[in-house]
Amino acid sequence: MGWKEWFGMEEEEKSFLKEFEDALPSLTYKQRLIGFSVCFGAGWIVSFISAAFLPRIDTAAGAAGFGTFYTLGNLISIFSSCFLWGPCNQLKSMVACHRLFATCLYFVGMGLTLFAAFYQGDGYTSTDRIGAVIGCMVFQMGAMTWYTLSFIPYARTIIKACVRGVCSKFCPCCK
Repeated sequence: MGWKEWFGMEEEEKSFLKEFEDALPSLTYKQRLIGFSVCFGAGWIVSFISAAFLPRIDTAAGAAGFGTFYTLGNLISIFSSCFLWGPCNQLKSMVACHRLFATCLYFVGMGLTLFAAFYQGDGYTSTDRIGAVIGCMVFQMGAMTWYTLSFIPYARTIIKACVRGVCSKFCPCCK
């Protein structure tokens, strides 16, 4: 009996992610597709519910409701892909070298949206609130698009080339 077994350290070598994945039942292909579809659909519905708060976005409660529902819908939509690949593979994929920056941007966008929605500082007028929340939502949407494109081979390279080509028509510094 080695010292690791004596102190009960052998069991801790199993990673948290492996334990998490082992705790979930294995799903059939059909169950994975159904789980993905239901979860992704629920995420879109929750995001669309956020539109109900748009008429009152100039108030603190309206901005908080909009930011919360929009961000929660995006989180649910991201979680839906765990049904397809499994939670461990999804997390590993999100932090892969070529995708880490896009993942960080996406989560920063979510955090900024929630911050702008819940911030109650002095001098933070309703006009400031509207601009900040909508601006952060647009940033979050762009970050989500960039994150999603990272799963399509060469998609981000093609988009960058297109943007560079369009910019070079209008801006001499982009040539």
